Amino acid sequence: MNTLADLRAHADAALLAGRHLEALHGYAVLTTLEPINLDARLRIADALLALGEIQRAAVVYTAVARHCAHGGHPLRALVALKVLTTLEPLLESLLASLGELYSRDSERLGRGIRLAPGDPERALPEGFTLGAIPDQAQLVAHCEKLGADLSKAGQVYPEKLPPIPLFSELPSGAFARVLAAMKLRRTRPGEVIVAEGQPGHSFFVLARGEVAVTKHLAQGGDRRLATLHDGAIFGEMAMVSASPRSATVTAATDCDLLEFDREALAAVSHDVGTVAVALDKFTRERLLNNLLATAPLFAPLDRRQRFDLIRRFTAHDVAAGVHVIEEGATGRGLFMLLSGEVDVSKRDQGSKVLLASLGPGDVFGEISLVHDEPASATVTAAKQSTVLFLAKEIFHRLEEAVPEIGDYVRNLGEERMMDTRLLLDSGYEDENTTEDDLILI
Repeated sequence: MNTLADLRAHADAALLAGRHLEALHGYAVLTTLEPINLDARLRIADALLALGEIQRAAVVYTAVARHCAHGGHPLRALVALKVLTTLEPLLESLLASLGELYSRDSERLGRGIRLAPGDPERALPEGFTLGAIPDQAQLVAHCEKLGADLSKAGQVYPEKLPPIPLFSELPSGAFARVLAAMKLRRTRPGEVIVAEGQPGHSFFVLARGEVAVTKHLAQGGDRRLATLHDGAIFGEMAMVSASPRSATVTAATDCDLLEFDREALAAVSHDVGTVAVALDKFTRERLLNNLLATAPLFAPLDRRQRFDLIRRFTAHDVAAGVHVIEEGATGRGLFMLLSGEVDVSKRDQGSKVLLASLGPGDVFGEISLVHDEPASATVTAAKQSTVLFLAKEIFHRLEEAVPEIGDYVRNLGEERMMDTRLLLDSGYEDENTTEDDLILI
């Protein structure tokens, strides 16, 4: 072993293998070497609990929960509190104190600075050895005191605390009830948390650990999309839209997750309106951030320009079956799909012909906008969708200020018109032509 991370890995391996006393010894040494390591203290409590030392574990969990809550680590505090309420349901009232600090009613929310969690890459002392494992009775008594003694863990708490995404949008009462309804899920490395294609009935908050997000490729194999860390929220899109999971999430390390499922939603039924508003705001902001980062329309702009432009769009929720654009109608502006799906269709000799289906990030309405002519196709919401709209007048002012935006929209329209004409003239469909290439609006 060379670093604190190596020592932590040794103790973790012992805990996962059921060698609880050995694990407790490792976490005790780690905490002694690095008193500010909050995870080591949480693991001391876990190891004590695994050894059947319930009261001693509860003492450590309580101390860690309070310290993490006031130190800007609310999710770790919540993990400790969820374990405590499992041991004694009457302790559920402790969740209210977390709500006082992190709900939208709190006066301490702001740009906070968390207490440092420690440096895992710090080298171990020269000649370091773990030494023999002490007698169990002696070790558990020592670890109770060590884990709960936070005098060397940084007691100067930040004045302002960082909000918890999504949950800090809730008032204190709903905050505590929602957290009480959430389930603590503790996973081992390699465990699949959500599987691509499965129904999405819940979302997760990653309180501690690291997970890998992968997607299955049509040609076989999986592609790694992202690695998520402490504080990440995932799975909410599938839950909100009642659609299958679009990717697989697997634990890369041992993880502590908080799960909010349909059962939890039922448990807070009288708060469902408040939760729905917070969840809608969170998902919409996430969709917008994703759109700003990936949509070609925003590529010519820097970060500040992107946010300035997106503020000029108006958002509209559209129910399935509603026409966003009608064939023959005057073009009103530029549209972009934020979420959901729309179908593009055209009347041909009295019959309705489906040209394409568009998904999030797709732009439409550009041809009638650029050429100032009636729309040549109808766009209909295939399911509940959110559409962003930029009025014609604003678009024309924008392209004067940022010519690249106008060039992108104009080129997109010209390419679609040319490809459609070639296809209609030739009478066959090129196998390399995508649905998006057939759109003429």
